[in-house]
Amino acid sequence: MAKQTQRVEIRVTVDELKTLDAYCQMVDLNRSDVLRECIQSLRKKIKKMNNKV
Repeated sequence: MAKQTQRVEIRVTVDELKTLDAYCQMVDLNRSDVLRECIQSLRKKIKKMNNKV
């Protein structure tokens, strides 16, 4: 069964978008994939923080 997805829209500055696009080009990933990677890194941070408590 396919994973259920949700759409998220964010507003960013022109400079933030340029930074995102530059990174996407460097790593050859699209915006969605890069943002998913960022969210996954937050999961790891949360897990680490919960283990410290």
